[in-house]
Amino acid sequence: MPVDDGLERRGWQVRTARDEGTLGDGDRDQLEYARENDWLLLTFDDDFFSLVEGEGLEHAGLIYVQQDGRKIGNVVKAVDAHLENRDEDNRGIDYL
Repeated sequence: MPVDDGLERRGWQVRTARDEGTLGDGDRDQLEYARENDWLLLTFDDDFFSLVEGEGLEHAGLIYVQQDGRKIGNVVKAVDAHLENRDEDNRGIDYL
């Protein structure tokens, strides 16, 4: 996966649903799995908003990246810069 590879090359520890054997699990399960592991969840899927904002499900932090034709390299740069400046205690939703 290009984004996770790019983030790993920049020194971030990245775990994917494929790595964890949870690929294909529902969004609710993915969010819960990330919360149980105290992992920040990076997603391109806006369905997570309804779970977090609408249903109020707990999470360890969520970063939503809107792709809209952005090049992978630009997405990696934006996420990297955001993570560099992100407060570790931030348990909110960040929009990029």
